[in-house]
Amino acid sequence: MSGASRDRGVSSPLGYILNLSIAAIVLVSLGTAGTVFFDANTDAAIEEDLAAYGNDLAGDIQSVDRLAAATPGGTADERAALADSVHASGYVVEVVNASDAGNVTGPLQYATECQRQCLVLATQDGDVRTTVNFVSATPVESSRLDGGPVLVRRPAGGDRIQFDPLE
Repeated sequence: MSGASRDRGVSSPLGYILNLSIAAIVLVSLGTAGTVFFDANTDAAIEEDLAAYGNDLAGDIQSVDRLAAATPGGTADERAALADSVHASGYVVEVVNASDAGNVTGPLQYATECQRQCLVLATQDGDVRTTVNFVSATPVESSRLDGGPVLVRRPAGGDRIQFDPLE
């Protein structure tokens, strides 16, 4: 009995099936973890891009505010060159003047997120959004715009900064 094999009851097909099963479990687990990781990174990248667009627009609003204050007629306008999309998806910009947000009826969804004046940029589905606060002496007109170039203006005799989408 000293020369007897210790591999009793083990067959090649059974070992093959067990190895394939373990490999499949490992691959599915890695695929799931990779998908979650990449989705989280995509959302973070979209949020960063939305914040950059919001900061650019906030800077343009403040520029128009300062220019209008320094101009004899109180008029100024500036083209905000915002991108049409973020990561191949559309987005919306809500310009919110919190003092009249309660009175605004219509398309503003995120008006309650603002303390004073702010921009809320969100993907079309609303899954990813960011808020950018800004300060201007002239109140802004609350409005909702699709992503893309915008004309920021304070018309002559106007008491608010207005926004017009550009083509």
